[in-house]
Amino acid sequence: MKYKMVVSDFDWTLGNSPDFIEESTVAAIREYEKKGGIFTVCTGRLYSSVAKILRKYGFHGYVIACQGAIIADIDTEERIYSDGIETSLAAHAVRALRADGHTVLLDYDDRLCYTESTPYTDAYERLAGISGYVREDLAAFIEEGNVVVQKIMVMCEAQDLSGILEKYGKLFGGKLLVNSGSKNLVEIVSAACSKGISTRHLAERYGIKPSEILAVGDSTNDLSLTEQGFHSVSVGDGSDALRAAADEITVPYAEKPVETLLKKYCL
Repeated sequence: MKYKMVVSDFDWTLGNSPDFIEESTVAAIREYEKKGGIFTVCTGRLYSSVAKILRKYGFHGYVIACQGAIIADIDTEERIYSDGIETSLAAHAVRALRADGHTVLLDYDDRLCYTESTPYTDAYERLAGISGYVREDLAAFIEEGNVVVQKIMVMCEAQDLSGILEKYGKLFGGKLLVNSGSKNLVEIVSAACSKGISTRHLAERYGIKPSEILAVGDSTNDLSLTEQGFHSVSVGDGSDALRAAADEITVPYAEKPVETLLKKYCL
């Protein structure tokens, strides 16, 4: 077995919305785990959203959620890591986004709320398989509510994505990580936590070295997985940025990339 740990994004890498994973891929993961491998999902989704899916397919153990802000055991609900955006910075980010007319979605304490209900928020709820609620003044809610903000989101048209990423990447540069989980979704998280950092943290718990980890994803929010010394892989139809940064490009999502990689390196 070349890699002791395999880490996979969920949407359009391991599965797709709202909660589908190919049976043959699940079987390959089971075989890998029987050989002693550690398989971990590392996603931008809320913990409750991804945990529900993984339990449905009989997975156990730890999951990395909210782009690295949470590491939790889906069997016991124990959180071994939890972080978020500093309160004043989160409120500042929300006000800046609202000033530009964006509908803002907030992932806090593993809950979802948004400034207004729109077709975009409806689409996100369908994608994530969860329900949120309206909080018009999110900035004040953050400041007064004693909440931990894991992620701030904006949904947009695909043609507007790059401009939004560039603008807010510059505005919050160094303090917040601004990236994308899909062509219609901007995600903003603390620069102190990322998929890559949390994967390394979890691997250390198992005594696994970065060189013994294979990490696969499809979007710009998976770029941090290319920065920690893992063998990083982009699905064949992943974002341009991830395909350029990854060590390897595998098959597109429709051709079962996780199953393909497990058979190539671990089974």
